[in-house]
Amino acid sequence: MAVVWLILKGIGWILLVLLALLIAALLVPVTAELCYEQGKFTAALRVLAVRVRLYPRPEKPEKPKKQKKPRKPKQEKTGPVQPKPTQAAVKPAEEKLAAPAEKPVEPVASSVQAEQKTEPAQKEGTPQPAARQTGKAAAQPPQNKADKTPPKQEAPKKPEKTLQKTVDWVLTWVRTGGQILRRLLEGFKIHHIRIYLPVHRENAASTALAVGAVHAGLGASFGMLQNFLDLRMEQLVIEPDYTGEHQGQEHFSCKITSHLIIMVITGVWALLRLRKEKLI
Repeated sequence: MAVVWLILKGIGWILLVLLALLIAALLVPVTAELCYEQGKFTAALRVLAVRVRLYPRPEKPEKPKKQKKPRKPKQEKTGPVQPKPTQAAVKPAEEKLAAPAEKPVEPVASSVQAEQKTEPAQKEGTPQPAARQTGKAAAQPPQNKADKTPPKQEAPKKPEKTLQKTVDWVLTWVRTGGQILRRLLEGFKIHHIRIYLPVHRENAASTALAVGAVHAGLGASFGMLQNFLDLRMEQLVIEPDYTGEHQGQEHFSCKITSHLIIMVITGVWALLRLRKEKLI
């Protein structure tokens, strides 16, 4: 019994350590780093001190190809050269081939065909047609046994979906999907946002108006997204570029951080929600 108890105790400690490692892995933050600069986009994934580049993928070094050894040319076997036939020997053979072969024509034997005329013999005692039935017996057609079988009962048709049911189903999907998406986005934190945007137009007046419009658009968009996301702006520079010197120097970078345990909990909650609404 003591040995069995020790074995069970060891298995319990191993399972406890594995569970602790799993919980620690779920609590580790996972960060995605996005950057767009000078027309190039890069993406990387960071877990603690480990950073893996996702896009563009690092190019694998090409392996040097093995040089094949040149094959040795095959030596042709030399044999005794046969003398070519002379013209005097070729002419008699050509004359023999040119002479047509005469074949005797065999006479075709004619055959005389004899036609024999036979008269059909009349058979005695031919049967006379049966007498026709008169009255109701002749008017009634013969009844088949198959007609007496009762007709099969048709299966009841399934009720068709009405327009109101379809609209309710779509609205339920939209409402539930919005709740799931909002719950999922709440688990992400977008921080270290840096934006540098030079604005250039044809003249100074147009450039100034464009800078004001960009400021208003980004401010409104940022305020609306803050209702759903955890946004933390670090730097926002919208610069009027009157001479066009800074064109092509746009910059955008951010970091998106979340935890695996939040994603797992959100996935389980979404599954239970869909089952409650009878959507799956």
